Amino acid sequence: MLRSLSIRNVVLIESLDLSFESGFCVLTGETGAGKSILLDALCLVLGQRGEQNLIRKNAEQASVFAEFEYDASLNELFEEQSLPKADVISLRRILQTNGRSKAFINDEPVTVQTLKILGDQLLNIHGQQDHLFELSRQRILLDQSIDAHIKSNVENAWGSFQKAQLDFEAFEKNLLTGQSQRAFIKMQLEDLKKLHPLEGEETLLLQKREAIVGFAKIADTITACLQGLTYPKDLASEIAQHQQVLTRSGVGLEALEEAAKSLDRAYVEVKETQLILKGLLEQHQGHAEELQNYDQRYSELHAISKKYNIAGDDLYKILQDLQGQQQGLDDPEYERDQLQKKLARTKQEYISAAQVLSEHRKKAAKDLENNVQNELPDLFLPHARFQISLHPLQETQWGAHGAEQVIFEVCMNPGQNFAPLHKTASGGEMARLMLALKVVTANQQNVSTLIFDEIDHGVSGQVALAIGKRLRRLGKCGQVMAITHSAQVASQAQHHLVVAKRQGQTSTATTVQILSEAEGINEIARMLSGHEVNEAARMAAMELMKESL
Repeated sequence: MLRSLSIRNVVLIESLDLSFESGFCVLTGETGAGKSILLDALCLVLGQRGEQNLIRKNAEQASVFAEFEYDASLNELFEEQSLPKADVISLRRILQTNGRSKAFINDEPVTVQTLKILGDQLLNIHGQQDHLFELSRQRILLDQSIDAHIKSNVENAWGSFQKAQLDFEAFEKNLLTGQSQRAFIKMQLEDLKKLHPLEGEETLLLQKREAIVGFAKIADTITACLQGLTYPKDLASEIAQHQQVLTRSGVGLEALEEAAKSLDRAYVEVKETQLILKGLLEQHQGHAEELQNYDQRYSELHAISKKYNIAGDDLYKILQDLQGQQQGLDDPEYERDQLQKKLARTKQEYISAAQVLSEHRKKAAKDLENNVQNELPDLFLPHARFQISLHPLQETQWGAHGAEQVIFEVCMNPGQNFAPLHKTASGGEMARLMLALKVVTANQQNVSTLIFDEIDHGVSGQVALAIGKRLRRLGKCGQVMAITHSAQVASQAQHHLVVAKRQGQTSTATTVQILSEAEGINEIARMLSGHEVNEAARMAAMELMKESL
């Protein structure tokens, strides 16, 4: 929903700040007051092309700032475009006299195209260039009521079919020119078979080697310690000799006997220490042999990795893949047959998925046709008819959205043939039919703000009142704005803004005023009676406004 709009130096608007509410809002004002300037400013901030004539005379630049409420439906788009998220979406567009343009989303600079992509999701303007005149938009609108799983099945099947087509085309293209490549692949396969790599072997070797190298760092310390205990004399033997002397000499002397016992204990400790250190050194010798084996195996892996520019840990997977292709390498016809079978299978899977989607589209189309048709009499289009056609596409035109073209068709008068919506001239009748479409599909569309530009063109009286009631009803599902010259349409609004042009001696400026209820009655009375507002016109305005209760 659009929350606020700030405009600086756009045509006749020098400075304007507006806030908006949900529901149905109208913008009225005399012809030439500048209502279209507001639309031009909105289009600018939503990423439409910016013309230099939008910059106010004598100004260096024009700028438009708009704030929208953030909606969870925008999460995917924000992730795809890497946009900064916030509770409020702020859009800014600056147009300079030197022809340069700047765009920002949540104060981050973006391309104008990115601004347009987001703008299309935030606000929809109905006018001569309504999005629903685009065939792709018609398909999207119809498909919104169809289960996402059914649509994703078609997209996935199309992806598989496309890949199978590309694989087969690549095979045919390389069949004659790829003999040397086949020879290279066969040589690669033979080398990998001889090497017999294991899954993730390079990483495993490096991990084991690191553990051994870590132990080797303390081997020198162990050797030095053991040498100190055994060279130039064996410390344990020395202790044993002294212990024996003290034992013989200390008979009957308690102190010498204790000393002899202490030496005996020392002998045992030193001897155990020597045994532990010798065992560690023997273990290190075994590690050294392991390290040599690891280094040799690593060198073998590295040599093949370097020869074929393949990561060491990928050698196992490459071997498995090549072994699966071995028969095709030896027999090209076998590979062609396998690719043809895959192509036929994926094509049939795509056709089946597209047919399921088509069946759901037929049901959704019938429901939409009936709902729109029910709206038309109340909009004083009793003879208009609306239908949705599903035209099968040629195989070369198939795509991720199915094998048929969705086309909205209309017949406005008895005796006429149905014509595609995108080839039908816009006008008062067409505007009402488009309104019926938007009313019926309001709950399905992600866009929360709709703007109707003079949808009442060419109508008055009860027809205009019916349009106003539909717009008010549409406003219950979100935010609806209408630029109108019709008092009947304006009488149904919950919020009323009036656009006026103020002329001075040397300049002209457009202003916008938010009207109170009393001011709104006066404005509707002016629209009914012309420039002069009298009591009869006010009474008529109040009677019209009662229709909205």
